[in-house]
Amino acid sequence: MTKENAPMNRILCLAIIFLSAFALAPDLSAQTNQDEEDASKQAEYLRRLESIQSDEERMDSLYYWCRLTLNSTCELTLLRKMYVLAEANYNDTYLLHSLRNIMRCQYNLDYPTDSLLDSYQKIASLNMYSQEYLRVLADAKSYLAYQYIYEGDFMKVFELANEMLRDFASVDDYGLMKANEILSHSYSEIFQDKKALYYAKKALEISKNIGDDYSEALYLCLAVCSFLNNLNQHEDMMTYTEELGQLIEKETARKTKHELDYYRSMQHAYAINYYISKNDLEGARTEVQETKKYDNTELDETDTQLRNMMIARYYSAVNKPETAWSYISELDSIAPLLYLQEQAKVLHLLGRNAEAYEWECYIAQRISWAFETTYAKELTEMETRLKLFNLQEDKNRLLLWSIIIGSIAALIIIGLVIYMYLRQKKNTKRFANANNTQKVFLQNMSHELRTPLNAICGFSQLLTDKQSRELLSEEEIHQYGDIIRGNTDMLSTLVNDILDASDMESGKYHIFLNDCRPNEICQKAMQTVSYRCPENVKMYFTTEVDDDYTMYSDAQRVQQIIINYLTNAMKHTSEGEIHIHCSTTEHIGLVTLSVADTGVGVPPEKAEVIFGRFEKLNVFHEGTGLGLSICRQLATLLGGEVKLDTNYTGGARFLCILPRKSPEQQK
Repeated sequence: MTKENAPMNRILCLAIIFLSAFALAPDLSAQTNQDEEDASKQAEYLRRLESIQSDEERMDSLYYWCRLTLNSTCELTLLRKMYVLAEANYNDTYLLHSLRNIMRCQYNLDYPTDSLLDSYQKIASLNMYSQEYLRVLADAKSYLAYQYIYEGDFMKVFELANEMLRDFASVDDYGLMKANEILSHSYSEIFQDKKALYYAKKALEISKNIGDDYSEALYLCLAVCSFLNNLNQHEDMMTYTEELGQLIEKETARKTKHELDYYRSMQHAYAINYYISKNDLEGARTEVQETKKYDNTELDETDTQLRNMMIARYYSAVNKPETAWSYISELDSIAPLLYLQEQAKVLHLLGRNAEAYEWECYIAQRISWAFETTYAKELTEMETRLKLFNLQEDKNRLLLWSIIIGSIAALIIIGLVIYMYLRQKKNTKRFANANNTQKVFLQNMSHELRTPLNAICGFSQLLTDKQSRELLSEEEIHQYGDIIRGNTDMLSTLVNDILDASDMESGKYHIFLNDCRPNEICQKAMQTVSYRCPENVKMYFTTEVDDDYTMYSDAQRVQQIIINYLTNAMKHTSEGEIHIHCSTTEHIGLVTLSVADTGVGVPPEKAEVIFGRFEKLNVFHEGTGLGLSICRQLATLLGGEVKLDTNYTGGARFLCILPRKSPEQQK
């Protein structure tokens, strides 16, 4: 044992003896009783579950029981039962709920990392597109990140946070909030409180714009107060304790009394430090009295220590070190550093200088070990990666266009390969015909890709070249921008059609059925493509139903069908009108959405041919020939049908006929 390590080792030995003598036996006894109670609850709930006949009622009951047994082995067992039932019944809501909370339980019950990784892989493999799924995925990444923080593997933590910043940047604020929260927690663990505060503030600002649930905002505001306290930024402390009070009021109806008291206790505790910094001991005394009102409120160990530290600071400030020591007398080698430092200060005030010196030596060694020995390399690499990430975000528009075009080209190639492979595997008996179809398709695609790509590249070069741009008028600049936008949309449509066709072929295409308004769907479809409508063509919408009339379908997929109809109508109509109509009388009991135009029309004998893959009546018009085929497959998935109205003679009229109610409602 070296002299330098002697003070620290003596303290650690005392801490181990103290914990062994006074804490271990009661904890084991309490744990045994808790395990027995947990097992008893679990047996009772499983027995009651067997008596419930309906799977839907079983899942509802499991959901309720899980809320009564939070973070216990009983809850984990019930969640796994719910997962099996939800998967068997294709219930996405309970499936996501069970997977998210299984990870929460595993994290809080100290399950090994492999268990959390298995649960995370199940969530990641779902590959859904709903907002709820994105938030469950963000929570899953967060639990995994906190597990890595606990293990001290900060590079994996940062990789996860960086991945979330990239993946959620434009799709979901909740994921961005979680990424910043993870970064804040990571920096706090390696004593980088300034950076931890920066990311906690970013996460807090995002959290306040997510919805009317301020649970995350409350937690993050408390974290901001903690970092401000660590950094002695007293002016900001009062701002955020007041904001914490406002958030508590917003959550009054949602939170339990215990939860609200928890936050109020910490709010007044942090305010103590502000008044002490202003030498306003009367204000500090008022805050001490306020936080003492919640003495019976159970806090977690760290918050209890921080609260007691604030109270001790007040009694030290009014020269009552004995009272101060009564709040922080328990030696804990893994407590927050500020708590340990406050203990050393009070020991000096009590005249126990030798003990204070040994405790200060331990604190210094703990900081040195954590920062210089363990985390210095990780911190440097984390900073480097973050700078690279920020540089990537600052690239200019021209490079961004290059990336987009390259990505689209890669997706098209991948889509083609997947499509060709699936066609060959599934239709071996018609290989020659399939091969010919692919050849025609590739010839079509060669032309369809070359045209928009040439336009995008050519006009982008004109707009980004300084000398060329100076020769252009404002009108020409806007005109060229519109051309780039139009060709980009065309390219995007090509890629989307190929990917949709591939997903449908492989059975991975998802629809999400819910109540939706047909009037709203048609109007949104019109707005989406209105800029592409020819000047001499009038586009308008009529309906037989009120705006609040609903049907049971997937609004996004129905809108996709209508948009396909409208773009086809615009291609083949140079003058006249395009009429969108919603009817409930054309097919009784069903909703009929139609798009009629005054264009060239479709011969009756081609009414079915045009819904085949790669079928185009005019090879000189843009498109892959996949649009109407995709419409038919979408309508089939939605329980309806699409067809050409062969009785219409003014041009072409396409119908989308859908059920109004779900199969259960129809019964």
